[in-house]
Amino acid sequence: MDILQAEKAIKELTAKINQFNDEYYEKGECSVDDTAYDLFMSQLIGLETSFPSLQNPDSPSQRVGGLPTEQFENVRHNHPMLSLSNLYSEQDLRNWIDSVQSKLEKNTISAVCEIKIDGLAISIIFKEGVFIQAITRGNGEVGDDVSANVKTIQNLPLKLKKEVSLELRGEIYLPKEKFNKINQFKIKSNEPPFKNPRNAAAGTIRLKNPKTVAQRGLELLLYDVVDGRDSLFHSENLNYLESLGLPVNPHRQKCSSGEEILQFCTDWQNKKKNLPFDIDGVVIKLDSLQERQALGFTSKSPRWATAWKFKAEKVTSKITSVENSIGRTGILTPVANLVPIQLLGTEVKRATLHNYEQISRLGIHVGDTVYVEKGGDIIPKIVGVDITQRPEDAKPLVAPIECPVCHSQLIKEKTDVDLRCINLSCPAILQGTLEHFVSKKGMDIQFLGSSIVRLLINEGFIKNLVDIYNLKEKKDELLQLEGFGDKSVNNLLSAIETSKTVPLNQLVYALGIRHIGEKAAKIISITLGELPALLSLDKNTLEGLQDFGPIMVESVFNWVQNEKNRTAVLGLIRAGVAPKPVLISNNRRFEGSTVVITGTLSQSRNLWKQRLEDLGFKVASSVSTNTDYLLAGDKAGSKLKKAQELNVTVLSEDEMTQLIQ
Repeated sequence: MDILQAEKAIKELTAKINQFNDEYYEKGECSVDDTAYDLFMSQLIGLETSFPSLQNPDSPSQRVGGLPTEQFENVRHNHPMLSLSNLYSEQDLRNWIDSVQSKLEKNTISAVCEIKIDGLAISIIFKEGVFIQAITRGNGEVGDDVSANVKTIQNLPLKLKKEVSLELRGEIYLPKEKFNKINQFKIKSNEPPFKNPRNAAAGTIRLKNPKTVAQRGLELLLYDVVDGRDSLFHSENLNYLESLGLPVNPHRQKCSSGEEILQFCTDWQNKKKNLPFDIDGVVIKLDSLQERQALGFTSKSPRWATAWKFKAEKVTSKITSVENSIGRTGILTPVANLVPIQLLGTEVKRATLHNYEQISRLGIHVGDTVYVEKGGDIIPKIVGVDITQRPEDAKPLVAPIECPVCHSQLIKEKTDVDLRCINLSCPAILQGTLEHFVSKKGMDIQFLGSSIVRLLINEGFIKNLVDIYNLKEKKDELLQLEGFGDKSVNNLLSAIETSKTVPLNQLVYALGIRHIGEKAAKIISITLGELPALLSLDKNTLEGLQDFGPIMVESVFNWVQNEKNRTAVLGLIRAGVAPKPVLISNNRRFEGSTVVITGTLSQSRNLWKQRLEDLGFKVASSVSTNTDYLLAGDKAGSKLKKAQELNVTVLSEDEMTQLIQ
């Protein structure tokens, strides 16, 4: 890369990072995640290092964050609030330790490791034992006075056990459980939900009404003393804060070697999901304050501390082309074709780009070198782009105007980030609709998988949902298809016939009404009683349903009023589809208990789920410290292991039957 190319890349990176800083520091949210932000920042630092003449004094690499918001009084920090440098690998960590030891001319290291809470940094000031002020990080030099809001945090004492004056640093965060409740309320109120607990915490602390802040349930953990304490060791300072009754990060350990530090980091990489709040890494700080003073600071971060970030395995590849696909709800998803790479033991050739707003935020071009990781270690996704490797002929990605399948015009509603095809006759929507309809959580029609659905659509046997129940009239024609013998056809037709009497909530879910999941489908079904009642469902009834917000009400009402949908429901009724009503059990004695189901069971998982929910159980998808029981069948894997580690009660089917009886 020559200096002109570097200058162009630096300008683009600077503009993006400044945009993201403004979003996070002024609005409490950011349109990209930490991974993408850190990748852009590392590229900018790398270019400025290689081309020092291009480094600007106001570069985001030289600043902590954005300017303080105008909503609150601006306050200058007595001691700057700097950010930390980041490490991402074992080798990075070892290099940092070697560098520290070399600068101190020592062969050992004494450090305190603490889990890195994913929240909002705050400065807390006590004068003669009384809380007087709380200031956000802001740009590191000047922050916002949010004292009135911080006072509402329940685990922060406003008066200490001793009349001491202290300036402290900590992290304000929102527990996962409270985050979920806030988002449920926002959805019901037709408001966009928060993306994650960190954004929710940052947005909450900037609210003008302290009463609303108090209702949100923020919490605080302190991690440093910057003034008012004479001890020469960080570990002693933290113990001292605890003796004063202050909330201190309890997940910490004093380490005396690189191996102990690495072990602490890897242990928490594995245990992080067990915590009631989010963490995104480990902070490593020298214990000796004298050694800290000897190492000093850069313009942005201390040399005596760093953050080891938890990250999924990332590899780089090149985008060769992009394909657009349409799902059952009509949402268009761009997917990148990649130069094949190995990721977590599998070959990856494709990765999702989510939507064209995400493409625009990251500035992705065809031909770009991109960073790929597996979301939840399963689905490959692109999390960043290396602008410094962009070829001259790279072409920016432009959002399409037409559906790639049926060529109808795509639309985007005001509150959506996705482009959608609204042509219900679109073959791609039909394929997705049918696959959802016959799925295990829907009508549970065995022997009717994706490939069979595709074949029957292509051969003209199925053009809508009702056609599934008319296949028995075409048995002779089905037998003519390749791979269809008497046994396979009889099995398929028998499974279709059996599906006619699934519980009503499964049918409502199977219809694929937008914004309606399993829980909402069950609530609707209890109200309906029987399928024909769906056609007379009105807004007043929907608005009275538990946990139904305006978006869900509007979605269901519009679906019911659509003539094609009404025709489909009437067709199902005429075809003999008569689902069982969903009854409310009077026995709710397990209300408040959480159960997770895993392994191969003798009865279907849906049947067990229905049975347990009727008794008041909350059926969760993953094991955590909140789990009361694990229902384990044969070949139970990681969930069983985790349940045993957390001392969760593990029950077989027979044992669970005995419990609920």
